[in-house]
Amino acid sequence: MDAPGIVDTDTAARYSTSELTLRLDQAWKVLNLNQDLIRAADQKIYLLIVMSTLLVTYVSTNLEKIMRQGMLQRAALILLLLAVAAFFYFALSTVLSRNRKQPSTVPLLPRLVFFGDIAERGSAQMYVSAFRDTDMHSLLDDICHQIHDVASIARQKYRSYRRAWTALLVEVTLFLLLQFSIAL
Repeated sequence: MDAPGIVDTDTAARYSTSELTLRLDQAWKVLNLNQDLIRAADQKIYLLIVMSTLLVTYVSTNLEKIMRQGMLQRAALILLLLAVAAFFYFALSTVLSRNRKQPSTVPLLPRLVFFGDIAERGSAQMYVSAFRDTDMHSLLDDICHQIHDVASIARQKYRSYRRAWTALLVEVTLFLLLQFSIAL
């Protein structure tokens, strides 16, 4: 069995042109699906940020009233602020989540897919030449490595999103507890 990241040229050479074209098309679809998942996580967290901001705004406009109520309300307010802090930590972790490992450094990869690798080329013509000189098997390997990197980012985003969602549920629960205690 080959080491991870090492291209097995015997396996790569067995693909016919039509099969290779199909695999390239499938790989692009998988890459785009994973990128869509990243965009969806970002959109979902933006909505939760708006919801949390509305709760915080309401509480801050009624802060004086809450502080006059008593120790129970003050304790609920402190817990609410901790939940808000946790929520925003996880929300920012979702938005700013990126792959912690460096992009693939496998020397056999042409590095034609990742925007950072593309931009590192001195000119557009250098990228065009590199793209033209790359065989389709190497391009497929590069795309597959990018799929793995993008999927890792999506996994990190959804982990942080779930934690942010949980923190928001705690925040809403404490908010409701605070509101009911003030109403009584």
